[in-house]
Amino acid sequence: MRLSLFIAYRYLFSKKKINAINIITGIAMLGFGVGSFAMIIVLSTFNGFENIVESMINNYDPDIKITAKGEKTFKLHSSLENQLNKIGAVDYYTPVLEEKVVIKYDQHQEIARIKGIDSKAPNNTLDSIVVLGEFYLGDSLKNFGVFGAGLAQKLNLFPGSPELVTVFVPRRDVAYSALNPTASLSTEYLRSSGTFTVHEEVDNEVFMTRLDFAQKLLSYPNAISALEVSLKAGEDPIEAKENLIKVLGDDWEVKTRRELNEVLYKIFSSEKWFTYAILSLVLFISSFNIFGSLIMLVIDKKKDIGILKSMGAEEGTLFWVFLWQGTYIALIGGGIGILCSILLVWSQSYFEWFALENAIVSAYPVDLLWSDVTLTVLTILFLGSSISLYPAFKASKTPINAIN
Repeated sequence: MRLSLFIAYRYLFSKKKINAINIITGIAMLGFGVGSFAMIIVLSTFNGFENIVESMINNYDPDIKITAKGEKTFKLHSSLENQLNKIGAVDYYTPVLEEKVVIKYDQHQEIARIKGIDSKAPNNTLDSIVVLGEFYLGDSLKNFGVFGAGLAQKLNLFPGSPELVTVFVPRRDVAYSALNPTASLSTEYLRSSGTFTVHEEVDNEVFMTRLDFAQKLLSYPNAISALEVSLKAGEDPIEAKENLIKVLGDDWEVKTRRELNEVLYKIFSSEKWFTYAILSLVLFISSFNIFGSLIMLVIDKKKDIGILKSMGAEEGTLFWVFLWQGTYIALIGGGIGILCSILLVWSQSYFEWFALENAIVSAYPVDLLWSDVTLTVLTILFLGSSISLYPAFKASKTPINAIN
């Protein structure tokens, strides 16, 4: 094996009779370098954007959400609170009430989802998702709401807008009357105090306000639709979920934050793997340069192969010489590309060379994962060695009389 490695290394940098071999080898190295460079850069950028969205989700969605199975709403009794207090991992919990409503501002009308939040609940995490205005839900005298960026844009609504926002839903306790349709509607009014952004689905339909406002509007006195549980720092959500299920029983549905956003995480994963597949295809196309280079090298070194066979070199040794030759080309080109990409990613994270305009972050976010680097190296190794199999086999079968 050491002999094969040495000969392959010598062949890589030795002078060839056919000058085109050096050119094709250089092109192959360049192709692998550019492909691996692009792969690390693109995957790191994906990781950066994923981290931003995940941080926003972490600030909006709770660690664990508890709802009643088969029931739209329920009441928070002292017995339920006592059960929750038995779980040591629970830091605090927030009662919320969510429902579809119709919202109108000026001449714009949209279907939205109201999210009523207990005014006594900590809102330090929700403050961080506000991009315009402030997180203020009002008091007993004035009602305010914080609107998703997409919903606010549809309504042409900004914090401090002069007109009141009208929110209405069909009343649950009154039958619809065609003679007086407004009498069958529950209507409330509020103003906008801020605009927040999490991800498209939430931004386009959700606005947050006080729990008592939502309960009054929806005619659900003292009722809630879910409990949002925040865990103490360092606690495992999956373990806490299992403990909650044991304590609460089968009448409750308990979901972690990842389960609440399962579709979003699947989209992230599928997009990343799709991008990896495209960039791997680029590397695969570049690997044909290695194939051409090795075939020409076998022709160029026929006499050397005959000499080695006459000296007792086995076919397996010659096979590994040319297999390592192709692997060297892929590793050297890919290695240079990977090193350059790592330097660029690190410099971007510190110096923010490439800026973003009118965005929630000042520059393109990047996050270098060593798992991505490992995956790229393995891809390079696989392609470089696979494409070298046939030329290596061809070289090993060169007859000994090629010495002549």
